[in-house]
Amino acid sequence: MAVRALRSLVAILVGPHELAHAAVARLAGMTPEITLLPEHASGIPLGQFDATIPPSTSTNVIRVCALAPLPINLAVAVGVGTALPADSPLAVALFPLIAYWATLSGGDVAVAANPVAARNAGRFRAPGRWWQTVASLLLVPPVAVAVAVSLLVDLPPPVSP
Repeated sequence: MAVRALRSLVAILVGPHELAHAAVARLAGMTPEITLLPEHASGIPLGQFDATIPPSTSTNVIRVCALAPLPINLAVAVGVGTALPADSPLAVALFPLIAYWATLSGGDVAVAANPVAARNAGRFRAPGRWWQTVASLLLVPPVAVAVAVSLLVDLPPPVSP
């Protein structure tokens, strides 16, 4: 029972991020796979998206799949922020989750930076470099600010000419 509860919690924490990758991969004709608490050589990721990449796949498609959680979850933040008042307890509760879902991992950045390696491997894997982890960490504050503004600030309606 405890394992099932842990998997459910992990699914809530990482599911929307991994589903964003998977949705775009599916639209591109790939069969996505999402693994919760996968075995991994370095670190312990909570979730992992993967799919077989056909050799004919454009590097742009691979990049879009790798980067998908950022724009998709920012759009979710805008939608939720539009539907809820900024002082809503639900908006406040969703802020850390959506910010987390939108954040790119070092692996996401690695695949986006080197889609040829992923295509050659036939999977969403690329060799990681130190700067990719740094880039991932540097993206956290602006992503969090963008999500916070979308959810927690009531912007005035646009002025029509």
